Amino acid sequence: MEKITLINLFGVMLVAFLVPFTLGFFPKLRIPAVALEVVAGIIVGPAVLGWVQPGPVVEIVSRLGVAFLLFLAGMELDLGVLNGAPMKLGALSFFASFALALAIMVPLGMAGLILSPLLVATALSATSVGIIIPILRDTGHLDSPAGIFTVAGASVAEFGTIAVLGIFFASSKAAPWVEALDLAVVAVLAVLLLFALTRLGRWRPGTAVTARLDHTSSQVKVRGTVTIVLGASLVASFFGFEAILGTFLAGVVVAIVLRGDAGARSLRERIEAIGFGFFVPVFFVSSGLKFKLDGLTSPAELTRIALFFVVLLLVRGVPALLYRKHLSGREMAASGLLQATNLSFIVVAVTVGLELGKMRQITGSSLIVAGLLSAVLFPMIAQGLLGGAQEKIVAAETPDERRMKPM
Repeated sequence: MEKITLINLFGVMLVAFLVPFTLGFFPKLRIPAVALEVVAGIIVGPAVLGWVQPGPVVEIVSRLGVAFLLFLAGMELDLGVLNGAPMKLGALSFFASFALALAIMVPLGMAGLILSPLLVATALSATSVGIIIPILRDTGHLDSPAGIFTVAGASVAEFGTIAVLGIFFASSKAAPWVEALDLAVVAVLAVLLLFALTRLGRWRPGTAVTARLDHTSSQVKVRGTVTIVLGASLVASFFGFEAILGTFLAGVVVAIVLRGDAGARSLRERIEAIGFGFFVPVFFVSSGLKFKLDGLTSPAELTRIALFFVVLLLVRGVPALLYRKHLSGREMAASGLLQATNLSFIVVAVTVGLELGKMRQITGSSLIVAGLLSAVLFPMIAQGLLGGAQEKIVAAETPDERRMKPM
């Protein structure tokens, strides 16, 4: 039994290694690794080849992967971006997306095509920040108006959808108002964590010991951060949030505490190495392992996939029109496509929905396929609309400047 569980975990990690490694040989192929990790999980899993099974060990590591994914998403949330017009328009963009998604999903729920219109609408209203930020960085637009408004809208959507998922789709059977009260308690705990970490950072004997042990085999900062991730996940689970909100808020708190710290970048890189190096890819590959292809090739289900794909583009793309006073037409179109890029949260929402019986397997599979298509197609089109930073630099140079450059 132990050999089987180790073989399954080995198989998952082998896939997690081979996907980005192979993708590295094709740098011009702008396909997010997470999309291919899910696809590879489907291929090697029970749905196709049956080589790897989602056993209990893989499931435990996968759950920790969700916790690390949300914690790192919280650390990635740049509160400095959410100021002025970007924050206001980003919030309006998310509310418009959510309202539009609900307006489309409620009739489908009344017709019995989906179990929970609210859950599906929430899944379709998010944006994969971890996918779009590298795209904006590679094109040199991360700090441009297009990048700032896109990241602001995506960040608000990320926080909003995680909050809705945590309040209305916790594992407990409590009423929504009780879950909202629990959310307030979790928020208070997050503030207390912020206060405690801030005070700890000012405790000179403690900071001296931490600085001395940080880059030794003790790795105290890393161990402390991992303890916070697991503790936040544990506390959140007591309130029924199953790490959905607790770890995300913990990531936001840790990012605030580390801001301006000389060792912040080093610590972030080490935590990302743990999360993205092991736990997070196991979550995405195992999501593929649990994927069921049954019925997806029928005309009805292909129509369902197409519907979710179009709705995803509509509900997240159209609200980008709110940025029209600040962005050009091409930038606005690219921003809409990037905001509609949604895979990570869809996988999380489907996982939660299936566990709680709030979503049918066929609906979850269709949503994931639609998310995969968005993660593959939308960033490539958006990158073409934005153009690369190098292209803009060359275009801005005069003919004499170009002749003077060394060959």
